[in-house]
Amino acid sequence: MKKILAFISVIAVVGMLASCGNDEATTEPKPKTCEQIEPCKTALQYATYVEQGAEDKVYEMEDQTGEHKSYDSLEEAKADINDDYKQYQNQKIKHYGVVEYVLNPDRKYIYKFKYKDFRTEETKNITVGITKKQNQYFANEYYSGATQQDVTVNGKIAKHKRYYSIGLDKQMKEAFTPDLIEQY
Repeated sequence: MKKILAFISVIAVVGMLASCGNDEATTEPKPKTCEQIEPCKTALQYATYVEQGAEDKVYEMEDQTGEHKSYDSLEEAKADINDDYKQYQNQKIKHYGVVEYVLNPDRKYIYKFKYKDFRTEETKNITVGITKKQNQYFANEYYSGATQQDVTVNGKIAKHKRYYSIGLDKQMKEAFTPDLIEQY
């Protein structure tokens, strides 16, 4: 009888150990949000400043050595701050969908956001390029939107991922899903 109980105990322990490995293999990491990914977080902050009309903050986030800067000087940017900026300065883009293209890992990205305009409540898009130089992320806006050529690397369209703000239901996700850049 003792031999049978010992045999059953060994089988139970082996079965329990075998099932532990299965749990680990099927566990997938939770998808990240835009706010958890530094370049996407930077792009969202830049898009928020554009939406607020904070042209000075937009200018400060841009690479001043690049060809995509929005103003020639900070003074020029300050002179162009929206008249109603004070009304929107504390608002953030809360509900959005974004498609991310990684053109060069850890160096160059393009993000296309879809969200509601602060002033008109209409759904709109903004496309933001992010470049990393000397451990700092710089942003620039694609004023006419990015094209298929912008997301093509070595003759292939870069892979994309989609992220959504927290708390969107299925219907809101559909409303805030931006079109893929390569469709244009």
